[in-house]
Amino acid sequence: MTWTWTPAAAWVGAIATFACLTYLWAENPVFRAAEHIFVGLASGFGIVGNWDQYIKPTIQTDIMKDGKFIYFIPIIIGLMIYLQYFPKVSWLARYPMSFWVGYGVGYTLAFQPAVLIKQVVDSYGSKFAVTAKGGGIIFTQTLNNVLFWVFLLTALSYFFFTVKRENKLVGWPAWFGRWVIMVGLGAAFGNTVMARISLFIGRLQFLFTYWLQIKI
Repeated sequence: MTWTWTPAAAWVGAIATFACLTYLWAENPVFRAAEHIFVGLASGFGIVGNWDQYIKPTIQTDIMKDGKFIYFIPIIIGLMIYLQYFPKVSWLARYPMSFWVGYGVGYTLAFQPAVLIKQVVDSYGSKFAVTAKGGGIIFTQTLNNVLFWVFLLTALSYFFFTVKRENKLVGWPAWFGRWVIMVGLGAAFGNTVMARISLFIGRLQFLFTYWLQIKI
């Protein structure tokens, strides 16, 4: 479904945009009001979305129609979290929390190490990239792999404290690894800034296109 911006909706969006931008001047009641409204709307949409997409289909289709009454078990466990509002039985709310934490830890231990181990293995894999036909070496890809391997080892050497940095075998790689880490952090920070600028450009496009009706 394509959203059509009516004049009223465009004005609401423009006012909300300017209310959020007032934070650049200082934190103020206008920004806090916009912040609270956004959080309230997000919570309301979240509740309605969960009901329509998960809870309602589970009750109507899975339980009532297909007879999967075993689904009552997770429903009861989930509802037990609200027992914390009743002091006499609030201790029962610990059980769903324990179940969720245990499930999360078990899921992480079952699946996350395989991903991390694969990343480690790939990092120390073959540095020479070859073509599918003829087995010729691809210079640019091979250079990229070798540089990645060098950057990885030097960055790890920065955290190697068993030998003093006066030792040249550790000192120079650690010094270079520090620069590698700083460049990596700088790139990550720059990417974050660019993402924020992209959001700001999107709001400017909204204001010019849908609010002011200026084609850009």
